[in-house]
Amino acid sequence: MSKGSESNRLAKECIVTALVELMKVRDYHTITITDIAKKAGVSRMAYYRNYTSKEDIFKKYIDEVGEDIHRQIVGSRSSTVPYEYFLALFEQLDKYSDLAIVAYRAHLGELILTALIKNMFITFPPKNDSAAERYHRFFIAGAFYNVFIEWLKGGLQESPAEMARFCAEMAASGSLSPFDSTALT
Repeated sequence: MSKGSESNRLAKECIVTALVELMKVRDYHTITITDIAKKAGVSRMAYYRNYTSKEDIFKKYIDEVGEDIHRQIVGSRSSTVPYEYFLALFEQLDKYSDLAIVAYRAHLGELILTALIKNMFITFPPKNDSAAERYHRFFIAGAFYNVFIEWLKGGLQESPAEMARFCAEMAASGSLSPFDSTALT
């Protein structure tokens, strides 16, 4: 890696860390680019060389995190066994819980959902191009997003293993449906 690309990578890391740290103590909408650059120890020019806005920081970083999580799961071959898949997923998400919490509080949860959807389509490509296959991926990603957010809001009380067990059981039982079969008769 060249010296320039290494310093650019470090600047990006510092900028992301600075924004997350600032968001732990301040409202997202009151944080300025100057605040971020100062906290990160970089110039405004270095900031604008890498990002166009505060949301851009999150979008790019959440994309990177999503891709990293995807690589970890696929690399461990966890995508073939539901419990192992969910365990690997929750263990990875636990590592990035600070980021997810501040993003959610700043009303940027849609960026997390978008990354989940993107990686769901990569990890579990639809068998065909039907609308049903496509919507099924969105349905599952939305359900998982809500489980993840509730886990975060609850302070990560359950372990990644417990969360994996809950999700694997729901997936195996088909209980992802909100309808009780007796309620429809």
